Amino acid sequence: MAETKVAAWYLRERQKIWRLARKALPASIWQTNSKKHKDMKGLSILIPEYNCDCTQLVRDLHRQCASALLPSWEIVVADDGSIDETAVNQNRIIGTWDNCTFIRNEQNMGRAAIRNFLAEKAQYDRLLFIDSDMCIVSEDFVKTYLASSAPVIYGSYSIVGNHAGNLRYEYERQAEHRHRASVRQQNCYKDFHTSNFCIDRSIFIAHPLDVSYEGYGYEDVAYGDQLCRAGIPIQHIDNPVGYYDFETNESYMLKVEESLLTLYRHRSQLKDYSRIIAVTAVVERIHLHHLAGALFRLVQNKMRRQIVTCPRLMLFTLYKIGYYINLARCQK
Repeated sequence: MAETKVAAWYLRERQKIWRLARKALPASIWQTNSKKHKDMKGLSILIPEYNCDCTQLVRDLHRQCASALLPSWEIVVADDGSIDETAVNQNRIIGTWDNCTFIRNEQNMGRAAIRNFLAEKAQYDRLLFIDSDMCIVSEDFVKTYLASSAPVIYGSYSIVGNHAGNLRYEYERQAEHRHRASVRQQNCYKDFHTSNFCIDRSIFIAHPLDVSYEGYGYEDVAYGDQLCRAGIPIQHIDNPVGYYDFETNESYMLKVEESLLTLYRHRSQLKDYSRIIAVTAVVERIHLHHLAGALFRLVQNKMRRQIVTCPRLMLFTLYKIGYYINLARCQK
């Protein structure tokens, strides 16, 4: 119960900050100059960043763009109101490099809004979004994206290193077999994430990310649904970035709990994209949701401690289902 209240409070505070940010930032930053971009052929690599030193990522991308002899390209990093001043100061040097821009936003916009902001700032007609906590694992990463003219391309991510005992690492590792392009393409809209994708700027401006997803999680799932409804195809390719920087188990649990609140708030749109919603629907249909919720509340704290100290993925799955069922009960 305490975690549910904290998650709800956190989301309310995020909503307040977002409204204040929209008022505080000048309207000009949200304006799109279509004429400026009409004939600007080139590649804009866009990196939303929060409390993360991404200088090495930018160096690697810069080197690949330069060696590919691209006629027009840029790398834009937008700091989303980081509170880690060390990371901010480390990233400032990016703005001194050729073809690179570093933008410091004092207010946190949120995961969806910061990407929309970057797209509006971009100069060129092709956008490549990469999360700041990723690394480049292929010397042909940029060239591989340039080889395709598909309107939307998703390259996925791969796990780098061995971080046994880390909850996020164990969770991602057991799902690695689903990261192959041949598997993802079968459910091209459901298996889409915003951590590493290329898209025509005109499409993204016409179909921006939904900023109502202010809390952590599911904004990329919603975007896959948005592209599906618009009839815009997604090409899946094997061109991953590396995922190497895993948060602590406690930090990840807090993110998961926040994401479950996001999932509940947007359950109508996401019902066809979430196994948790599907399982909850079955439990409710056989009238066991009250019992399941009561049992979960009895063991919630013990389960959570066990997952944080010694991760077990089956227990983690049961915790998420129980947390969502209990969340649905508390929100009604």
